Amino acid sequence: MKLKNININRSSAKSWLELSLINKLGPKTILKLLEHFQSVDNIFMQNASVLEKYTNKIVAQSICSRASALNVDIALKWQQNGQNRHIISIEDEIYPKELIEISDPPIVLYLEGDINLLRNNKIAMVGTRHPTTQGTENAMHFARDISNNRFTVVSGVAAGIDRFAHLGSLSGASSTIGVVGTGIDVFYPKTNIDIYEKIISKGLLISEYPIGSRPIPQNFPRRNRIITGLSLGVVVVESAIDGGSLISANLALEMGREVMAIPGSIYNPVAKGCHKLIKSGAKLVENVRDILDEITVFNTTSNIINDTQLQQNLLQLDIDPILNIMGYDEISIDKICAHAKQEFADICAKLLEFELSGLIVNCGNGYYQRIHSSSLKPRRY
Repeated sequence: MKLKNININRSSAKSWLELSLINKLGPKTILKLLEHFQSVDNIFMQNASVLEKYTNKIVAQSICSRASALNVDIALKWQQNGQNRHIISIEDEIYPKELIEISDPPIVLYLEGDINLLRNNKIAMVGTRHPTTQGTENAMHFARDISNNRFTVVSGVAAGIDRFAHLGSLSGASSTIGVVGTGIDVFYPKTNIDIYEKIISKGLLISEYPIGSRPIPQNFPRRNRIITGLSLGVVVVESAIDGGSLISANLALEMGREVMAIPGSIYNPVAKGCHKLIKSGAKLVENVRDILDEITVFNTTSNIINDTQLQQNLLQLDIDPILNIMGYDEISIDKICAHAKQEFADICAKLLEFELSGLIVNCGNGYYQRIHSSSLKPRRY
């Protein structure tokens, strides 16, 4: 059941908030109640015996007693005590139209940051919490290029791929949206506090959960339906074959969204989920054009925006013997020296130059890796 199929009368924002905070009352039941009573205010006017026809006795009594009043006050105080904080209902004009299309849209959203990002076209980027070095580089650079091409990147503010997707898109023109599985005031995991602060400052943070809600496992799969529902397509960067990112991919298929995956090494356990998706029909993407061509709203005659200096740097890939020696896997500096037959100090200087140019990453313990993300390959048009 979808709101667009229900001819409802407008209700006050506070009434929507109050209804959404009734314990054990989910979006699907609320939509069922709206279908029968046409407005939230009308629902609150019913007696318990009437409401019991559409929900259970405890929930019906909670609606009649307006049991959520205390939590409503907490939510309103949160909104009043900070800048760029908003609480919107499903009937508000700014409410994302993409979410109205899903089967159980969140009734109320808590927002902090740039609310205008809701109007942008959006692409989701998800992946493992335990990425490889290459995975984090792919997430950063793909997200930046997507953001620079007029799409806002949506992810879940988790550790791993989510973190780097947000970082990359924050450095682009169209910023990022973070959807969390806690109350909007609860930063989880703690290691991502810096990302939360950046998103609130330059992007948009979203939650459907009441203020103060702690992280519990069942919240995160439900959060994924919002990440997917907001977006025109989902890009999976790295995922184990049974990884949580595949939940988002399956949701995307159910919602009619595009599903895309970045391939990786056949020996990489967190690439196997992407390979499974590709075998099942997901779009294999090697660069940002592959992603944007898959999204039908993209004008294929437009030029893709890339980092010009990085393109120039990448032209060295075909001519520098040190980079050719490195290949695409992690390699020790001792092995590079042995193959190049050059002095250790000279190799160190060269590697530092490449690292500063964004051509390689320092993996630690004397190992380096050449970046070969296809989203960064130079293009000649």
